[in-house]
Amino acid sequence: MKTTIIIVLNILISFSLHAQGIERYMKYHDKGRMLILEGKYKEAILQLDTAINIMPYYPTIFQDRGYAYMQLKKYQKAVNDFNHVLEKKPYMNEVRLQRGMAYYHLDRLSESEQDLISVIKSNPQKNKEAILYLENIRTEKELVYIENQQQISNLHLQIENERLQRARNREEIILNTIVPLAFWTSVFLTW
Repeated sequence: MKTTIIIVLNILISFSLHAQGIERYMKYHDKGRMLILEGKYKEAILQLDTAINIMPYYPTIFQDRGYAYMQLKKYQKAVNDFNHVLEKKPYMNEVRLQRGMAYYHLDRLSESEQDLISVIKSNPQKNKEAILYLENIRTEKELVYIENQQQISNLHLQIENERLQRARNREEIILNTIVPLAFWTSVFLTW
């Protein structure tokens, strides 16, 4: 009987501590969200960090902190938070969209494109932002392709100019050395 009471008390104490942790976490998480809405992203991140320290298993905090990092242009930190969320909840398209946008700003276009295509496939009518980013990626890829083609063309032109210069040098050597040598050799031999 005593062991049952002790077990029940331990469970109640554990539950009470957990409930207190939830209340503390929610206080910091809610404060962080309010600061995000006010545009105070650095302060929001501090609040969200505290919430994460209290309850590190709630992915929503990471999503909110990732969003704050995005606003501060700390894209790699945002990607890390979004990755954490997507490991636990891979179906969250809003997070995948945000990660795709962060990848875009990190110039990781292939990864960005994968995320954005996935978001668009899930709901094509609702993802205008994903479509715009995807169009930008494709435009940038086309520009890179055109730039690469121009560089290749310039390289071919440079190689051809170098080849022509070598041919002119050989002709100069022939005209300035071999022809006079042949002339004087024939004069010498006929004398």
